[in-house]
Amino acid sequence: MNKQEKLFSRRQMLEWAAGFGGSVLTGSAFAQQSRRASTPEVMMGPFYPLLKPLDEDADLTIIKGHKARAEGKVIHVAGRVVDIKGEPVKGAKIEIWQANAHGRYSHPSDPNTAPLDPNFQGSAVLRTDAEGRYRFKTIKPSPYPLSATELRTPHIHFDIIGKNNRLTTQMFFPDEPLNEKDGVLQRIFGDTSEVMARQLPPTKEIASNELLLAWDIVLING
Repeated sequence: MNKQEKLFSRRQMLEWAAGFGGSVLTGSAFAQQSRRASTPEVMMGPFYPLLKPLDEDADLTIIKGHKARAEGKVIHVAGRVVDIKGEPVKGAKIEIWQANAHGRYSHPSDPNTAPLDPNFQGSAVLRTDAEGRYRFKTIKPSPYPLSATELRTPHIHFDIIGKNNRLTTQMFFPDEPLNEKDGVLQRIFGDTSEVMARQLPPTKEIASNELLLAWDIVLING
Protein backbone atom coordinates (compact mmCIF):
# COMPACT_ATOMS: atom_id res chain seq x y z
CA MET A 1 0.00 0.00 0.00
CA ASN A 2 1.48 3.36 -1.04
CA LYS A 3 1.39 6.65 0.88
CA GLN A 4 -1.66 7.96 -0.92
CA GLU A 5 -3.61 4.78 -0.22
CA LYS A 6 -2.66 5.00 3.46
CA LEU A 7 -3.96 8.56 3.61
CA PHE A 8 -7.17 7.92 1.71
CA SER A 9 -8.67 4.44 1.91
CA ARG A 10 -11.18 3.01 -0.55
CA ARG A 11 -13.88 3.49 2.09
CA GLN A 12 -12.99 7.16 2.40
CA MET A 13 -13.00 7.60 -1.37
CA LEU A 14 -16.47 6.06 -1.59
CA GLU A 15 -17.69 8.31 1.22
CA TRP A 16 -16.32 11.24 -0.72
CA ALA A 17 -18.16 10.02 -3.79
CA ALA A 18 -21.40 10.20 -1.82
CA GLY A 19 -20.49 13.68 -0.71
CA PHE A 20 -19.94 14.69 -4.35
CA GLY A 21 -23.39 13.42 -5.24
CA GLY A 22 -21.81 10.40 -6.90
CA SER A 23 -20.75 12.30 -10.00
CA VAL A 24 -17.07 13.05 -9.64
CA LEU A 25 -15.60 9.96 -8.09
CA THR A 26 -17.94 7.20 -9.19
CA GLY A 27 -18.21 7.94 -12.89
CA SER A 28 -21.97 8.49 -13.22
CA ALA A 29 -21.35 11.88 -14.80
CA PHE A 30 -19.46 10.16 -17.59
CA ALA A 31 -22.21 7.61 -18.07
CA GLN A 32 -24.55 10.48 -18.94
CA GLN A 33 -22.13 11.83 -21.54
CA SER A 34 -20.21 9.11 -23.39
CA ARG A 35 -17.66 11.48 -24.93
CA ARG A 36 -15.96 14.37 -23.24
CA ALA A 37 -13.80 17.17 -24.55
CA SER A 38 -10.18 16.57 -23.62
CA THR A 39 -8.68 18.81 -20.96
CA PRO A 40 -6.79 21.70 -22.62
CA GLU A 41 -3.03 21.77 -22.42
CA VAL A 42 -1.62 24.69 -20.43
CA MET A 43 2.03 25.65 -20.24
CA MET A 44 4.20 24.07 -17.55
CA GLY A 45 5.56 27.44 -16.45
CA PRO A 46 9.04 28.30 -15.16
CA PHE A 47 8.72 26.95 -11.61
CA TYR A 48 8.53 23.18 -12.03
CA PRO A 49 10.20 21.91 -8.84
CA LEU A 50 13.91 21.23 -9.26
CA LEU A 51 14.40 19.88 -5.76
CA LYS A 52 11.62 17.45 -4.92
CA PRO A 53 10.62 17.21 -1.25
CA LEU A 54 11.36 13.92 0.46
CA ASP A 55 7.75 13.94 1.60
CA GLU A 56 5.69 13.74 -1.62
CA ASP A 57 2.44 12.28 -0.29
CA ALA A 58 -1.10 13.53 -0.95
CA ASP A 59 -1.23 15.90 2.03
CA LEU A 60 0.74 19.04 1.20
CA THR A 61 -0.37 20.85 4.37
CA ILE A 62 1.99 18.98 6.69
CA ILE A 63 5.53 17.74 6.24
CA LYS A 64 6.61 14.59 8.04
CA GLY A 65 8.60 15.51 11.14
CA HIS A 66 7.20 19.07 11.32
CA LYS A 67 4.88 20.06 14.15
CA ALA A 68 3.31 23.07 12.40
CA ARG A 69 0.85 23.00 9.52
CA ALA A 70 1.32 25.09 6.39
CA GLU A 71 -0.14 28.59 6.42
CA GLY A 72 -3.30 29.38 4.48
CA LYS A 73 -6.74 28.10 3.54
CA VAL A 74 -6.96 24.30 3.47
CA ILE A 75 -8.52 22.83 0.35
CA HIS A 76 -9.31 19.30 -0.78
CA VAL A 77 -9.21 18.43 -4.48
CA ALA A 78 -10.62 15.21 -5.90
CA GLY A 79 -11.69 13.88 -9.26
CA ARG A 80 -11.01 11.29 -11.93
CA VAL A 81 -8.68 10.84 -14.87
CA VAL A 82 -10.57 9.37 -17.84
CA ASP A 83 -10.32 9.18 -21.63
CA ILE A 84 -12.75 10.94 -23.98
CA LYS A 85 -15.04 7.90 -23.87
CA GLY A 86 -15.32 8.24 -20.11
CA GLU A 87 -13.24 5.15 -19.36
CA PRO A 88 -11.07 5.47 -16.23
CA VAL A 89 -7.31 5.70 -16.59
CA LYS A 90 -5.95 3.36 -13.93
CA GLY A 91 -2.53 4.03 -12.45
CA ALA A 92 -2.04 7.41 -14.11
CA LYS A 93 0.80 9.37 -12.57
CA ILE A 94 -0.16 12.87 -11.47
CA GLU A 95 2.46 15.37 -10.42
CA ILE A 96 1.26 18.63 -8.89
CA TRP A 97 3.06 21.80 -7.80
CA GLN A 98 1.94 25.26 -6.78
CA ALA A 99 2.68 28.55 -5.04
CA ASN A 100 2.11 28.82 -1.30
CA ALA A 101 -0.40 30.97 0.58
CA HIS A 102 1.81 34.01 -0.04
CA GLY A 103 2.08 33.41 -3.78
CA ARG A 104 5.64 32.08 -3.78
CA TYR A 105 7.05 28.85 -5.21
CA SER A 106 9.80 26.81 -3.55
CA HIS A 107 11.99 27.41 -6.56
CA PRO A 108 15.35 29.21 -6.72
CA SER A 109 14.31 31.16 -9.82
CA ASP A 110 11.13 32.61 -8.34
CA PRO A 111 11.79 36.38 -8.05
CA ASN A 112 8.84 36.90 -5.71
CA THR A 113 10.00 38.34 -2.38
CA ALA A 114 6.96 36.98 -0.52
CA PRO A 115 7.77 34.61 2.36
CA LEU A 116 8.54 30.94 1.89
CA ASP A 117 6.62 28.54 4.10
CA PRO A 118 8.91 25.88 5.62
CA ASN A 119 5.87 23.78 6.51
CA PHE A 120 4.36 23.66 3.03
CA GLN A 121 5.20 20.63 0.90
CA GLY A 122 4.76 22.52 -2.38
CA SER A 123 4.48 19.50 -4.70
CA ALA A 124 3.32 15.91 -4.71
CA VAL A 125 3.18 12.76 -6.83
CA LEU A 126 -0.08 10.80 -6.96
CA ARG A 127 -1.41 7.68 -8.70
CA THR A 128 -5.00 7.13 -9.75
CA ASP A 129 -6.82 4.07 -8.43
CA ALA A 130 -8.64 1.41 -10.46
CA GLU A 131 -11.51 3.83 -11.14
CA GLY A 132 -9.19 6.65 -12.20
CA ARG A 133 -9.77 8.54 -8.96
CA TYR A 134 -7.33 10.88 -7.27
CA ARG A 135 -7.46 13.10 -4.22
CA PHE A 136 -5.13 15.46 -2.37
CA LYS A 137 -5.14 18.04 0.41
CA THR A 138 -3.31 21.32 0.06
CA ILE A 139 -3.37 25.07 0.66
CA LYS A 140 -5.14 27.46 -1.69
CA PRO A 141 -2.38 29.30 -3.58
CA SER A 142 -2.39 33.08 -3.68
CA PRO A 143 -1.93 35.26 -6.77
CA TYR A 144 1.61 36.32 -7.58
CA PRO A 145 3.09 39.13 -9.65
CA LEU A 146 4.27 38.67 -13.22
CA SER A 147 5.16 42.35 -13.49
CA ALA A 148 4.48 45.64 -11.73
CA THR A 149 1.00 45.68 -13.24
CA GLU A 150 0.04 42.02 -13.81
CA LEU A 151 -0.91 39.27 -11.37
CA ARG A 152 -1.47 35.59 -12.06
CA THR A 153 -4.75 34.23 -10.80
CA PRO A 154 -4.59 31.31 -8.29
CA HIS A 155 -3.90 27.95 -9.97
CA ILE A 156 -2.33 24.53 -9.44
CA HIS A 157 -0.03 22.91 -12.00
CA PHE A 158 -0.66 19.32 -13.13
CA ASP A 159 1.48 16.95 -15.18
CA ILE A 160 -0.46 13.76 -15.96
CA ILE A 161 1.05 10.65 -17.53
CA GLY A 162 -1.52 8.07 -18.60
CA LYS A 163 -1.17 4.86 -20.57
CA ASN A 164 -1.08 6.59 -23.95
CA ASN A 165 -1.08 10.32 -23.31
CA ARG A 166 0.79 12.91 -21.30
CA LEU A 167 -0.83 16.25 -20.45
CA THR A 168 0.56 19.34 -18.76
CA THR A 169 -2.16 21.69 -17.61
CA GLN A 170 -3.35 23.94 -14.80
CA MET A 171 -6.41 23.83 -12.56
CA PHE A 172 -8.10 27.15 -11.84
CA PHE A 173 -10.49 28.26 -9.10
CA PRO A 174 -14.05 29.45 -9.79
CA ASP A 175 -15.19 33.03 -9.18
CA GLU A 176 -11.70 34.46 -8.80
CA PRO A 177 -11.59 38.19 -9.63
CA LEU A 178 -8.32 37.75 -11.53
CA ASN A 179 -9.59 34.96 -13.81
CA GLU A 180 -10.85 37.38 -16.46
CA LYS A 181 -7.50 39.21 -16.49
CA ASP A 182 -5.19 36.19 -16.35
CA GLY A 183 -3.25 36.01 -19.60
CA VAL A 184 -2.60 32.25 -19.38
CA LEU A 185 -6.23 31.39 -18.71
CA GLN A 186 -7.53 33.70 -21.41
CA ARG A 187 -5.16 32.24 -24.03
CA ILE A 188 -6.47 28.70 -23.56
CA PHE A 189 -7.88 27.35 -26.81
CA GLY A 190 -11.40 26.06 -26.32
CA ASP A 191 -13.72 25.97 -23.34
CA THR A 192 -11.99 27.32 -20.25
CA SER A 193 -14.57 25.58 -18.06
CA GLU A 194 -12.60 22.38 -18.70
CA VAL A 195 -9.76 23.73 -16.51
CA MET A 196 -12.02 25.24 -13.85
CA ALA A 197 -12.61 23.30 -10.64
CA ARG A 198 -16.07 23.16 -9.07
CA GLN A 199 -16.52 24.15 -5.45
CA LEU A 200 -18.83 21.83 -3.53
CA PRO A 201 -20.30 21.79 -0.02
CA PRO A 202 -17.99 20.10 2.51
CA THR A 203 -18.69 16.51 3.50
CA LYS A 204 -18.69 15.31 7.09
CA GLU A 205 -14.96 14.59 6.76
CA ILE A 206 -14.19 18.20 5.76
CA ALA A 207 -14.04 21.02 8.30
CA SER A 208 -16.53 23.83 7.71
CA ASN A 209 -13.71 26.33 7.12
CA GLU A 210 -12.06 24.18 4.44
CA LEU A 211 -12.87 24.05 0.73
CA LEU A 212 -13.86 20.99 -1.29
CA LEU A 213 -13.15 21.13 -5.03
CA ALA A 214 -13.90 18.69 -7.83
CA TRP A 215 -11.95 18.51 -11.08
CA ASP A 216 -11.92 15.76 -13.70
CA ILE A 217 -9.05 15.39 -16.17
CA VAL A 218 -9.79 14.02 -19.64
CA LEU A 219 -6.99 12.51 -21.75
CA ILE A 220 -7.71 11.81 -25.42
CA ASN A 221 -6.71 8.14 -25.41
CA GLY A 222 -6.08 7.63 -21.72
